[in-house]
Amino acid sequence: MSKIRDAVKRARAAFNSGKTRPLQFRMQQLEALQRMIKEREKDIAEALGADLKKNEWNAYYEEVVYVVEEIDLMIKKLPEWAADEPVEKTPQALQDELYIHSEPLGVVLIIGTWNYPFNLTIQPMVGAIAAGNAVVLKPSELSDNMACLLATIIPQYLDKDLYPVINGGVPETTEVLKERFDHILYTGSTGVGKIVMTAAAKHLTPVTLELGGKSPCYVDKDCDLDIACRRITWGKFMNSGQTCVAPDYILCDPSIQGQIVEKIKKCLKEFYGEDAQKSRDYGKIINSLHFERVMGLIEGQKIALGGTGDPAAHYIAPTILMDVDPQSPVMQEEIFGPVLPIVCVRSLDEAIQFINQREKPLALYVFSHNNQVIKKMIAETSSGGVTANDVIVHITVHSLPFGGVGYSGMGSYHGKKSFETFSHRRSCLVRPLLNDKAQKARYPPTPSKDPAWVLDLPSP
Repeated sequence: MSKIRDAVKRARAAFNSGKTRPLQFRMQQLEALQRMIKEREKDIAEALGADLKKNEWNAYYEEVVYVVEEIDLMIKKLPEWAADEPVEKTPQALQDELYIHSEPLGVVLIIGTWNYPFNLTIQPMVGAIAAGNAVVLKPSELSDNMACLLATIIPQYLDKDLYPVINGGVPETTEVLKERFDHILYTGSTGVGKIVMTAAAKHLTPVTLELGGKSPCYVDKDCDLDIACRRITWGKFMNSGQTCVAPDYILCDPSIQGQIVEKIKKCLKEFYGEDAQKSRDYGKIINSLHFERVMGLIEGQKIALGGTGDPAAHYIAPTILMDVDPQSPVMQEEIFGPVLPIVCVRSLDEAIQFINQREKPLALYVFSHNNQVIKKMIAETSSGGVTANDVIVHITVHSLPFGGVGYSGMGSYHGKKSFETFSHRRSCLVRPLLNDKAQKARYPPTPSKDPAWVLDLPSP
């Protein structure tokens, strides 16, 4: 484990040398990362295929493209974002120079996750590099093909001291969390998020926690069910349901439950054919442990479709559950698999109450032709983010920060917010050494008048 300590120590020494301060150096590292993705795109796709059965198209459009876009944006905007930002002056500071100076935090730890093991490890790294930090990467050991690939190729393209990759399981993660960092970004479960935050507290290290939760999807009677169900089916069953912002369950009026089931069945057949296991577009569950966990959530439920699996292939058929009891196990934890429960509610108000009785989710979805329904849902609930009349796509827009609230996480990143998350925004006031008469009122001896009179002093 001394290797971990040594890697962090080298990263700290490299940061302290000042080499990351110039924007030109940061740009060079971002361009090198850009080159790595272009030159090793096939290797990246193969690793994602081995870990999660993603084909080359899905590997690129579900993971790689967002990293490419983030790098392009950072290179384009970095000079503007890193420039000192003037702020409004007060009457007492008219002669002063006031601005916010963005400086790197130092050594950042990024703990990636296995469901999108390239995107959710490298995209936050882009912002950390742009902000001028050293970055220690800890990929998830569950997606071991991607973890091994990153440990191999990142030192071939980026500065070896500033950006070490640490691989391993729980013991290695436990050891790395004992080290002192200037910021930690963790993506994963709420339970592990608490462990990360506890470790960070020992060093007063700020954290960004990208967690999860049960993201609800309310389908109003007044909506185009064909389009709604097609979009929900895409978002729920992409990556075999292993997406932190996937719609976890549907809330709808009992009168449209049957229609929703039939329309989702139709979409599933269109997307993945009669047997999803044979489809090149349908993924697999990451490992046996998660396979057993998800299959256990289906037990005892009213199954409208699916419910079967192949343990050897880590395959679970697309599954729809009807008339689900809100107290059942499938409604107590984030599913993180291709299982879609439908819970019936009698009104929008009942749906809102249902959502508010549970922990705040990472995402919330609402489908309706009625803008008032959408506005009410947004106004009277809380979630990390919201998409109306679609799912997931809010996290693909760089100008919308991505993050959770409450049990679904804290802090956010993407686009400019990534640069800000990994920067210290330092308040600066530069005052001329001239005309000290303007400051006369602040110096002793103080006036022997009523304090109310002091408040009427003219501004300097």
